[in-house]
Amino acid sequence: MSLRTAGSIAQSALTATQTAITVTSANTANVSTDGYTKKTANQTAVTVNGQASGVSVSSVTRDVDQYLLRQVVSSTSANSQASTLSSYMASVDSAYGTVSGSTSIADVIDSVTSDLSTLASGNGTDTDKASTVTALETMASTISEASSTVQGLRAEADGDIASDVDSANTAITTIASLNKQIVAAKAAGQSTADLEDERDTQLKTLSSYLGVSYSVDDTGAMQVSTSSGQVLVGSTAHALSYTAAASVDAGTTYPTGFSALSVDGTDITGSVKSGAIGALITLRDDTLVDQQTRLDNLASTLISTVNTVSNQGTSYPAATSLTGTATVSASDSLSGTGTLRLVAVDSGDDAAAVLDVDLSGVSTVQDLLDTINASGNFTASITSDGHLTIAAADSSDGIAVNEMDSSVGTGKEGASLYFGLNDVLTGTGASDIAVNSSLAADSSLLPTGTLSDSSSLAVGDSAITSGDVSTVTALEDAFTGTQSFSSAGGLAKATTTLSGYASTIISSAATAASTASTKADTASSTLDDATTALSSQSGVSLDEETAMVSTLEQAYQAAAKIMSTLQEMFTATIEMVN
Repeated sequence: MSLRTAGSIAQSALTATQTAITVTSANTANVSTDGYTKKTANQTAVTVNGQASGVSVSSVTRDVDQYLLRQVVSSTSANSQASTLSSYMASVDSAYGTVSGSTSIADVIDSVTSDLSTLASGNGTDTDKASTVTALETMASTISEASSTVQGLRAEADGDIASDVDSANTAITTIASLNKQIVAAKAAGQSTADLEDERDTQLKTLSSYLGVSYSVDDTGAMQVSTSSGQVLVGSTAHALSYTAAASVDAGTTYPTGFSALSVDGTDITGSVKSGAIGALITLRDDTLVDQQTRLDNLASTLISTVNTVSNQGTSYPAATSLTGTATVSASDSLSGTGTLRLVAVDSGDDAAAVLDVDLSGVSTVQDLLDTINASGNFTASITSDGHLTIAAADSSDGIAVNEMDSSVGTGKEGASLYFGLNDVLTGTGASDIAVNSSLAADSSLLPTGTLSDSSSLAVGDSAITSGDVSTVTALEDAFTGTQSFSSAGGLAKATTTLSGYASTIISSAATAASTASTKADTASSTLDDATTALSSQSGVSLDEETAMVSTLEQAYQAAAKIMSTLQEMFTATIEMVN
């Protein structure tokens, strides 16, 4: 072997060792870099005409277990889904309070029950009326605030979907861009290891937003699709499309109120089940809708129960006028039977005028107005916003009503309830439940007793009495007694108290939050295990790299020594020739 050939071999050894040292140094420097995998400089013997002529670094590669990588990708999606669900359910649980708390939706109902008991036992004092109305307002506001929180969470989830879609699109376009770089580098015989690391990091980021499947072809390009098969990265990027709703309330639903999550015009909303976006869609369209339905079931039952009782009573002292809460028009059909009693009450609580209206003789609301006004003792009209209002013709007298045996409309409601003349609560559900504004402004309007239903009631007879708490007692019985609740939002139909149903809503939410938290912990642990396994297999070990540096230094020194010796031999040869 000539000295020139030996020198060439030694030089190649130095070059290859330098490359290996560079790779090892990069490994050491990136030991804590997220997503970085150990790189290896692969050396190949060089032969010329069958003779060894040196060594070269044929490639710089990474060793990544694809099965473990898929586990990490899948676990990332599951972890994001579980943690998102847990976070939102914790907020729902907090909004309801605890069963044993002092301001939970169950506790505020119990507070009303307690104040009604005090009002009944105290013979209806003004102070106790005011306290009861305040308790009713607190109850209504607590329930409506819980509803507002639920709808706020739905709006937040919708906004988070839009935000996450933007982040997912960044990952999608980055993967597509890295594909081009990897394909080009591979075709040129260059290392793609670092680019593949970056692409894997983007893949894991994308999987945190929605479940994905992927594959890598012979050119090195990665194809990515949703779990249901919708292509996200092919030869080009296929971005997700979503626009958040301008506003969200209980009536906002998918697909009419929320836009579709789509790819290339294809709606994939229903097929995205995992990742943060999958969790947010489930929360917005199912989980939180169920919570709202439960609250609505509670609120509507409260409204119906309370108003059914309150409209059988009357306030003391008698109100100067009664205005209903139901929206009607004069031309509305009024299919009714039985009798509605109106009494003008003088300052001594005696009847100044009595009118028993036979509802079978009226066919429209206008007929009822005409009958009342024709009496000369009462006035009736429809307000500009469509509510029946009744008063005594003599402004010095108050007005009281008794539903008697009246039955109106398809629901066969008493006439006072039908028009809402003595409603305590207004609204149709949890989002708008409230205390009647007239009652909120004047607690003396709280129906506490009952107008006389005596068939012989005449002018001058006692109409109402200050100590009558029959309606209050009936209200207390309604709160302490059981009510029938239909199935709603995943809760089975039940027969329980009003506060008992509220407690069921609370405990169910608490259980769901606890379950979601446990699942989130499990998903996080699974991801940690998968990440650790992948890191152990493909990550950088400082001990291994330190040992490798030592080995490479020795190899470099040996090659350098050979070069030095060859140089001395070249010098000696030249001197001999000269």
